[in-house]
Amino acid sequence: MVDVSEVMEVMQGHYDLDRRTTLNRMRKKPDPFKVLIGCLISINIKDEVCDKILEELFSKVNGFQDVVEIDSNELENILYNARYRKVKAARLKEVSKDVIERFGGRVPRDRDKLMSIKGIGPKTCNIVLAFAFGKKVIPVDSNTIRISNRLGWIESKKADEVEEMLIEELEDEFIKDANAIFMLHGKNTCVPMSPHCSKCPVSLVCRRVGVDKSR
Repeated sequence: MVDVSEVMEVMQGHYDLDRRTTLNRMRKKPDPFKVLIGCLISINIKDEVCDKILEELFSKVNGFQDVVEIDSNELENILYNARYRKVKAARLKEVSKDVIERFGGRVPRDRDKLMSIKGIGPKTCNIVLAFAFGKKVIPVDSNTIRISNRLGWIESKKADEVEEMLIEELEDEFIKDANAIFMLHGKNTCVPMSPHCSKCPVSLVCRRVGVDKSR
């Protein structure tokens, strides 16, 4: 297999990492409360929408107790442009209450404890561990899985197996930016259907596994 870190370095140099996701940008001033709440809100909405929602929300809440106490209708109004706003509003309150009751209002740094909170899955868990606490983990999403398979690095659709491979193969300097690199490459070049192989910065080393049609 080609040197995975070298390929990541090429992709990293090709994209402006300042365009990373809302949650990725939070790691510059990590706040576990904001990262966890932001992650729960960001599901299935665009970054620009998420940014506006979080700006308004964090002007009114500063901790989990505030989320529990804020009026449900007001919270739903803040989440108006988020998909499934009623479900998300209820989940924010449930998660906040759980963190207060079981962890004293502090987001746990431990994977098992984080995963024990209802509403937190593996990806959310890794986002919190990576972006809030700087842990050596990689939040794996559909972009990460798709690109890793197309490049021929792995034959698996399982997030934990893809993460394990990347952690093993990548140099530490690329682990923290892996999520942003895959997101930008998957959004701009290696899209799900008909990827832009003609302008791909790593086309010479890509095996194009599963790609029947490209541009």
